Amino acid sequence: MGETPFHAVVVIGGGHAGVEAAWAAANMLGGEGTVGLVTLRADTVGTMSCNPAIGGLAKGQLVNEIDALGGLMALAADATGINFALLNRSRGPAVRGPRTQSDKHAYARAIRGMIAARPEIVSYEAAVESFLLEGDRVVGVRLGPGTGEVQLFPETIRAGAVVLTTGTFMRGLMHTGEQKTSGGRFGEGPSVGISAELQRLGFELGRLRTGTPPRLKKSTIAWDRLDVQPPDEMPEPFSTLTPLPGSVGTGWSVGPVRANRFPVLPPTACRKTSTAPDAHEFVRANLHRAPMFRGDLAPGPRYCPSIEDKVHRFAERTSHTVFLEPESLESDWVYCNGIATSLPADVQEVVVRTMPGCENAHVYRWGYAVEYDMVRPHQIEATGRTKRYAGLYLAGQINGTSGYEEAAAQGLVAGVNAALDAMGREPNFVLGRDEAYIGVLMDDLVTRTPVEPYRMFTSRAEHRLQLRSDNAPDRLTPHAMALGLLNTTDLGRQRAEAFASRQQDIESLRSIIAQTRVDGQPMAQALRRPDYDDARFGQDVAMAAGKPFDPRVLRAVSAEVRYEPYIQRQAGEVRRQREMERRRIPTHVDYRAMTSLRTEARQALDRFRPTTFGQASRLEGVTPADLTLLSVLVARLR
Repeated sequence: MGETPFHAVVVIGGGHAGVEAAWAAANMLGGEGTVGLVTLRADTVGTMSCNPAIGGLAKGQLVNEIDALGGLMALAADATGINFALLNRSRGPAVRGPRTQSDKHAYARAIRGMIAARPEIVSYEAAVESFLLEGDRVVGVRLGPGTGEVQLFPETIRAGAVVLTTGTFMRGLMHTGEQKTSGGRFGEGPSVGISAELQRLGFELGRLRTGTPPRLKKSTIAWDRLDVQPPDEMPEPFSTLTPLPGSVGTGWSVGPVRANRFPVLPPTACRKTSTAPDAHEFVRANLHRAPMFRGDLAPGPRYCPSIEDKVHRFAERTSHTVFLEPESLESDWVYCNGIATSLPADVQEVVVRTMPGCENAHVYRWGYAVEYDMVRPHQIEATGRTKRYAGLYLAGQINGTSGYEEAAAQGLVAGVNAALDAMGREPNFVLGRDEAYIGVLMDDLVTRTPVEPYRMFTSRAEHRLQLRSDNAPDRLTPHAMALGLLNTTDLGRQRAEAFASRQQDIESLRSIIAQTRVDGQPMAQALRRPDYDDARFGQDVAMAAGKPFDPRVLRAVSAEVRYEPYIQRQAGEVRRQREMERRRIPTHVDYRAMTSLRTEARQALDRFRPTTFGQASRLEGVTPADLTLLSVLVARLR
């Protein structure tokens, strides 16, 4: 292809981490440089490899934060969602999680369309074989053949900085019972050379695994016989740029992807079924054929266990819930959420056939486990930059995480810092644990090396009352503006204008709250009453202002006022936790007897026997909430 091309940033991998890294880097560069996106197959960019869903508990907050920082995921989810639901709706706003089932084919097209709309992002269908080094700095990559049809690529690409996002492809190996197939995803080969290159450069690698369930043919399921899991009647988008249903708004557009109304696609109901006792017995009789029980597999996700793991660990259970989720409006493939597995096909068939409604189901694809190489993340900084080599950043499952949202969040952070690096600026974009779930994620990765795929939970965030889904723009859009992430595209400028309008509404609402009385008491006090809900609050402020307010802004302000005493108390708890840093823990403490502590925390404390609370705070598996409870329990012992 002629002379060696140069890009300010080169991103390796076109998954959820890779596309966010490329998009963020392009936003940062603002036309002053280009981004090279290297992927094994161009037609798989943005693919939803496993569950076709975005968001959920804590994960939904990550999506909101990515959006507030100018990312892609929320926009693509809004444009392609077919089953929107707010999880934990009956609980407090700190633990609610927006989620949508997306049309997997439309989602990937949306991502590819948005990437293609940026001429400064140049794509290459190739594999990265090695890095170009100048001293202890990575300055480019050497390429080899990809797995797609196009095999025309330059031998080398030079770069100001490189972001590596390999997903599950580094020496990926898929398992279905005794059958093993090389690959990082069904039908796609592994990336082999990059693992050897990382080891040659001195990186410590680990091995993890994840799993996926069988896919069924919808028309062969007794669909109407099963319990319905409907979408919310009033769905709410992830992005602040997407107008609410029935509202007057211009929406947004990026290339061929538009959201001028919401929802964009017709809502679709899922169904619910369950595994059967006979299937459990058959699974138990065949556990010796499951790779994870033969010791053939690396550690997998504890919080998303396979069906064989569930049957083994929860022997008292006679059934487990399975959600049947349509993968797309364009096909009749159904994802069986709840029975991820590495079992042989004949065992999977028994599990499927004994589920109510699935007695005659046709199986399009059997489930499988995939194991892959990762780089132990104590070797990176919270910016995503590796400690060993300047100019090299890691993001996504290569750092030991699990989930689209965790990968996308890391990609955004790495993309921003790689662009800063390439521009000769200090790559110092780091969010604090009190600022964002993204900050919690990055801090956890670099201080608590995962021994299993890391998944975000609200319990990991000690400041979760402040890190709500409803206030993500207020927390993080100022960061995006300060960095310049919103200055270079029409979409970014539209986001900045929407943020300015939101801040005006928030100030108006605060003024109204300060000046208004409800039932003879200040509105701020009324908001803390259980009988004064957001609907009445919205009516009262609309009457006072002479206009309605965006429900999303109303909820954010309402939550701030309602939970202000708790937020202040939480701030005090954080100060006390800092003071506990040097407090000693008695050596005779029996952690196993502290049953009120989470099992994961008890195991970590019992194994490492920390002598101070400061040491305990840095143990993987011990959260700030665990430390608070441990302090109380130790005080009782004294």
